[in-house]
Amino acid sequence: MTRRAWLLALVAVLVRAAAAFRVQVIDSDSTRDLQMASLIGQGRFSEALRVPTPTPPLHPFLTSLVEIPARSLLFSGVAVSVILGGLSVLSVYAMAKRTWDERTAVTASLLYVFLPSIVDIHAEAMTEATFMFFFLGGLALGWRAIEERSWELTVVAAGCAALAWYSRPEGIYLLALFGVAALLQFGRFGPPAVLLFSGVGFLLAFPYLCFIHGDTGQWQISLSPFPQLLRNYLGGARYPELALQDYGPYRAVARHGPLLGGGGLLLSSFFGKVLWYVLGPFLILGFARPQPAPGQRSFLAYGWIAAAAYLFPIALSFVVSTPFSHRFLLVPAALLLPTTAAGLARAADWTRRPQILPALVGLLCVGMCIRDLRPRRADKEGYREAAAAIRKAIGTGRRVYSTARAVEFYAGSEHLPDPAGAEAYVFCMPDLRAEEKVLEEQVSREHALLGEFPSPPRPGVLPVRVYLGKRSP
Repeated sequence: MTRRAWLLALVAVLVRAAAAFRVQVIDSDSTRDLQMASLIGQGRFSEALRVPTPTPPLHPFLTSLVEIPARSLLFSGVAVSVILGGLSVLSVYAMAKRTWDERTAVTASLLYVFLPSIVDIHAEAMTEATFMFFFLGGLALGWRAIEERSWELTVVAAGCAALAWYSRPEGIYLLALFGVAALLQFGRFGPPAVLLFSGVGFLLAFPYLCFIHGDTGQWQISLSPFPQLLRNYLGGARYPELALQDYGPYRAVARHGPLLGGGGLLLSSFFGKVLWYVLGPFLILGFARPQPAPGQRSFLAYGWIAAAAYLFPIALSFVVSTPFSHRFLLVPAALLLPTTAAGLARAADWTRRPQILPALVGLLCVGMCIRDLRPRRADKEGYREAAAAIRKAIGTGRRVYSTARAVEFYAGSEHLPDPAGAEAYVFCMPDLRAEEKVLEEQVSREHALLGEFPSPPRPGVLPVRVYLGKRSP
């Protein structure tokens, strides 16, 4: 890896660290991962793995390790995300340079360094950065292992695949993609390499697979029920009740159907929230005029296949009505950033002015950097005030039911999925779904109002209402 690549990685880490300082209130998924890390640090592994919504344990485990010297759970979780998310640019650089040239590699890496949708996630104590580091690394190493006929690299790539799966269930895709790499570089080394890759990956994944089997009674890739729902749907099962849930994607599908509603939401999320609109035309141009380096068309196809394969289960989620988030599109976007960079290069070449490309990329980076450094979730500062009021009224470690999960972290409480028997109830009023509004009305009749926060109300800050329940003996 060149010195330039490591400099880009350093910049990526610094950008993510600066963005982390602009996070006013943590994300709900950050709360889950930090709760898992806290339980792991206490040796309560089984409880940690079952924290709703179930997620693989690698990022929380790394967070708990870093917490030992850092003495701050939130700082540790963010540090793991910032460092691993920033270092992922090395894989983007290596794949882009291999497919095209140094110019395209640097351009793709700069897009990855500053792209707001990726920076937003890497600035949080969430599992996505850890997953991207091992997924992108495993993808690049898998191709090299087949190309160089290296058993050692095959084992390392399988290790990356297992660690990616320990970060998110989608890490299982690397097994299929290693097979794709073997097919695109067909030879005698491929079949035994696939067997070795599968064996090493299975051996490393076996402890968590056993836990999943013990908990669910089935051999499956995740404690979450959603991968099983997708598999059952392909087997003929139907779940019409899922489409009735009160979430934006479900409403879009119910209103316009899976093709227009789901497809439209997928495209608007990809080109709007993820690629920041501006990069969309250059991605299309990169598809139309990729012009890879001589002999690299198969590697280009490998990257495109990986992005398309990752998108297929996401598209299927609109048919089955399983959860969707624009965060699911970050990995396909990262895989397509080299193609986007190639489109930028083609557009600059048409002007016949060599200085156009660095000027255009620089302008894009400045615009993205401004977005990267904006405050995040300042409208939810009432969460922290509500949590402080709860701590003052009933202390930490109490039973708190909250529709705003970040309150649980700030209040020092564990997740309480069922409101029955709660010692405090927290409702973020503008964000309540239909069933939560009914619950809030019931709680307001039966329990005393502790307060509405922030107090006094501030413009632009969402109101959070807290009720005191019955204290446990």
